[in-house]
Amino acid sequence: MQLLQKRSTNRRESRPPKAGSSRPPKAGSSRSPKAASSIERQSGELLGYLDALVRRLMLPRQPAEEQSLELSREEIRALILLRSSGRSIMSDFAGSLGIPLSTATHTIDRLVHKGLVMRVRSDEDRRIVQVEMSEPGKKLHAALRAKHQAMALSWLEPLSPNERETFLSMMAKIAEGATPDAGRRRAQAGSALRISRGASE
Repeated sequence: MQLLQKRSTNRRESRPPKAGSSRPPKAGSSRSPKAASSIERQSGELLGYLDALVRRLMLPRQPAEEQSLELSREEIRALILLRSSGRSIMSDFAGSLGIPLSTATHTIDRLVHKGLVMRVRSDEDRRIVQVEMSEPGKKLHAALRAKHQAMALSWLEPLSPNERETFLSMMAKIAEGATPDAGRRRAQAGSALRISRGASE
């Protein structure tokens, strides 16, 4: 009798789990293909929402007298950096923007031509160049800041106070964890997976 009970117990312990039973994933386990396809779909959905927001909130074109001050994205980034950091040498400025020194120099040349930035060279060493925002540049930056503030308000107004807190909490998490090369890494991983499957077939 004891031998039969022992065999019955061993069979129950070795029995595979029932289909549909939930077990927590092991630490370090890779994301399943289903989860990967889900986040790809969601990222496409997010991109659609962002495109819709850009179209809805797109500002009207500037009057003819202001078109000479139209700025590229790189020039706007440069103004934002100069406003926060103050006077900077060109090497530090280029490093903060993450662009080559030659590209930073061309950007500053355009901003100087538009009267938004001033360039100062050292009398002791002509190789040392410092740049800072001019008064017209500061006024333009303040105007851009006001437009961005209005855009932020338009995003938050449709939400309830609790939804705003949740939204801001999620945006803080995104701002902290998002990386520009995440999409490239995901594409490389997907390509490697397809190659591996093709080789196995």
